[in-house]
This record gives sequence, C-alpha cells and structure tokens, in this order.
Amino acid sequence: MATIRFRVHGKGENSSIYVRLSMGRGSEFIRKTGFIIDAKDWSKKKSFPIPKNEELKNLKADLVEMSSRLEVLLNTATKNGHIIDGAWLERQIDLINNKAAIENLDDIVNYTQHIIETAANRPNGKGGIGLSERRVKGYITFKGVLKRYIKEKRKGKQLLVRDVDLKLADDFKKWLFEKGYSVNYAGKNIDNLKAVCNDAVRNGIEGSPSLSSIKSFSESKEPEAIIYLSEEEQMQIASLSFDNEALANAQKWLLLGCQLGQRGEDLLNINESNIKQMNDLRVIELKQKKTGKIVAIPLLPFAEEIIQDGFPYKIALQNFNEYIKKICCKAGIDALTKGRKRPKSKDTKKNKRSLPSIQGMYPKHELIGSHVCRRSFATNYYQKIPTPVLMNITGHGTERMFLKYIGKTAYDNAYQMAEYFKRIPSPTNKESKLTLVKSS
Repeated sequence: MATIRFRVHGKGENSSIYVRLSMGRGSEFIRKTGFIIDAKDWSKKKSFPIPKNEELKNLKADLVEMSSRLEVLLNTATKNGHIIDGAWLERQIDLINNKAAIENLDDIVNYTQHIIETAANRPNGKGGIGLSERRVKGYITFKGVLKRYIKEKRKGKQLLVRDVDLKLADDFKKWLFEKGYSVNYAGKNIDNLKAVCNDAVRNGIEGSPSLSSIKSFSESKEPEAIIYLSEEEQMQIASLSFDNEALANAQKWLLLGCQLGQRGEDLLNINESNIKQMNDLRVIELKQKKTGKIVAIPLLPFAEEIIQDGFPYKIALQNFNEYIKKICCKAGIDALTKGRKRPKSKDTKKNKRSLPSIQGMYPKHELIGSHVCRRSFATNYYQKIPTPVLMNITGHGTERMFLKYIGKTAYDNAYQMAEYFKRIPSPTNKESKLTLVKSS
C-alpha cells in the first residue's frame, strides 16, 4: 500500500521539506516539496510542522493539502496504468505548486500525456474539478492514434505544438481517412488535436498562428446497427452450463444485465447491498455513473431466479466483454449481422482502440459487448412497459433518444397508441343518455 510522508533534511533555519512516496517492497521516491522550515519547528514523530504560530499552521495546512492532492493523482495514475517513479512525483509536485515544468511539453505527445496525468485537477464540462474517466480514455486513445501518425507519416520525427497548423491538420486528416477511420472518428481526432494545442498555448507554450483556423467537421451518422439478445436467445444462453468458473460467472452477469438495463460500468458494480425492500417489492437501487441519477429497478421473476443462489462476483469490464462473446458463440448466436468491429492487431503492444473499426457482416456473437445488456432490456420490454418507465431505468434523457437507441421511430409510438385506443370502448357504441329539450 502506498504511503506519503514528509521529512526534513538538515538542522538549519532554512531546511528543505521533502516528500517520501513509498510504494512498498523497497520502492520509494523522495523529492523536494518546495517548502522550507527551521528544523527545530519540525516534529519528526508526526512528520509535520509544530503548529505553534500562524505561519507554521499555514505551512502544515499546505502540506496536508499537498498530501491529499498527491493521493488523488496517485490513484488516477495507478488506475490508468502509468509508471510511478521519481520523475512522476516531481511532475506532480510542480503541478501542485503551479510551476509544472514545460521542458519537453512543447512535444504534443508529451503534452497529451501531461493532460492525462493531471486529469484529476482539471476543470470539467460540469463546472467541477476532474475530467471524467471517459474523457481520460479519449485522450489515451488519441495519444495512441497520434503516435501511429508520427511513426508512419512523419517517420518518427517529433511533432511540436507550434507545428500544428492548417497544413499539418490537413495531412493528419488525410492520413486518418487512408487508415480507414470514419468521418466522425477523424473529426473527433482533429477536435482532440485542437484541444491539446489550445490547452498548451494557454499554459505558455508556443502555438501556430493558424491554430484557430483549423475547422471541426462531422457528418450525419449512419443508423447504428441494433444488436440485442432476444428472449429466445437469452433462454439459449441460460440453458448452457460451464465448467469454467469465469465463464459461468459472466453468464450470470449477462443474463442479469438483460433484466436490469444498465450500462456495463454500473451493472458490474451491483451487489447484494443494492437490493432494497419496498413493501412487497424487491428492487435494485443504484446511482448511475454517467447520469448521476438514482434509479430503482424491480427484480423481475427471471432476475430473482438468476440470483437465487447468490450474486455473480465482480469482474473487469474488459474481461466481461471478452467472456460474453465466447458464451454467445457457444450458445450458437452466430447469424450474420451488420455491425462494426476492430480488426485484431498483430502487435500485442499496440493500443487496440487506436485501430479503426470496420463495418461489415459478422457472426452476431463477435459483435456482442456489454452494451447488449441495456439494449436487450430496452428492446424486449418496449411496448410491454410504458416508455417513460423504461427511460427512467435505462437513463435516456429524451424519448427520441430512447426510440433511436432501440431502432424505433415516433411512428411506432403512434401505432402503439392506436392499439391502446382500439381497446377503449367508443362512446358512439353506447346508447346515448342525452335528452334533447325543445326550445319554446
């Protein structure tokens, strides 16, 4: 377990305060914090200044804040698989002290990495602090694409922030299309290129005068292939038995997910503590990570059957995506289906997400991912459960978004409404009880 402690080297009036980051097993890094203190005012036992006056109290508060921020940055870096070493620690201290070193940050790949490492302290679109996990992953993917471009198109020549002008952006765009990326994905990478450069310029790094002239672009999306598991296919999956514990566990998650309608990142965090009793009804209560909404999902009979011998244990989303493809393959869910998938990379070190997805006809099980749970729930229960109730569970903001998600249109709702009206007795079929009164 990582620990962060402060120490003082020396015995003079202007002794430097150091921070010691220990990662266990003899792995520790020590760097200057930028603060100094009279050594006699330092408590070795508590590893903080002795707060005997206002100045020392403020110094202690600064060190406490530094420790807290380092913990946040360390958790983020560890989660994203970054290398933690002395250089990393020094960069974070510079960031906290608002004097992040800019040597080598004029290199756009390095600056993108700088954004990733400092994500926890960056303003987000909701007015708070800290970029979302999805946004950080977007930058990681962009960095992978950028490194491929530099290797293939620039023969490994360093790309500086000031090099990103209209000509470079056009060359990058052409390369993206040559590699088979869609118009919208190419446009997203151009937007990321601009975002990284603009952030660098705001932090004093030289940029190109034509940076602001680089235009965003996109096109109307082709209707997305609606990949879901029908109730019959779910029964095929439920009938399977696995000797492999990991596959048996993922099988339960897949079937349960189709009954709860949640995104993968929310689904795989559910456990027994999420079950609440509401009078005679048992529900799953959770806070959706993306929307921040608290939802209560009734445990339907099939869901109760799935968890009658206990909840599946938690697994990583990446493993879940891998396992359920194998499960659906064994269940014979292999009808040729239109969709997009990324090709397998021969280079195991290459970030697969940086490869373009290719549209085509594939065996259905190859297109299955965690998204199938939410979409199967929404599709199978459409017209059986009122649409607003489904939307509240799946977290869709508008009916239009929901209908598009399951491949329906506003006309489907019109037909549904017409069916309801057919069941309502028409007033013209009832004997009129009105009495006409003649005027005198």
